[in-house]
Amino acid sequence: MGNKRKDNRRCKIYLYRREISHGLGVAWHWALNFVWEDGYEETYEAEKEDKTLRLVWREGEPEKCYDWKIWKGYRANSCSPREVKYQAERLCCVDRDYDFLLSNCQDFAKSLAKKFGVKLPPGLAKVVRTTLSLGIDNIIPH
Repeated sequence: MGNKRKDNRRCKIYLYRREISHGLGVAWHWALNFVWEDGYEETYEAEKEDKTLRLVWREGEPEKCYDWKIWKGYRANSCSPREVKYQAERLCCVDRDYDFLLSNCQDFAKSLAKKFGVKLPPGLAKVVRTTLSLGIDNIIPH
C-alpha cells in the first residue's frame, strides 16, 4: 500500500477547542485533528512562544483531551500527512509574530484548514470586536 505518511487519501478534519476565557465561553484555543480513512491521525496547533507562533505537532488526538471538545468534523480533499505537515510548517514557521486578535491559534487553524478546502467558522477576532463594541472588555484574557 505504500508509506502511510506519503499517500494522498481522504481525511476528516476535526476542530478541537479549549475554553480560555475563565468559564465565560467567549474565547477558545483551537487545534486541528486530521484523521485519514485508514485511522492514522495527527494534530496541529499554534501556541504563543515569546512573541511568535510556535507549531505544535503530535500523532493522535491533542494531549489535553480532558479539556477539549470536538466542535465539528469537516471532510477535506485528498491529502497526505506529509503535505499537511509541510503546509503547517510553512504557515507557522516563517517568523510570524503573535497577535492576540490577528495572528493566533485560530488564525493558524483557519489558514491550515483552508489549504485543504475547508472553511472554519469566524474566530476570536470577531468575538472580541463584538464584546468590545458592547463595552465588555474585562472578559478577554490578556
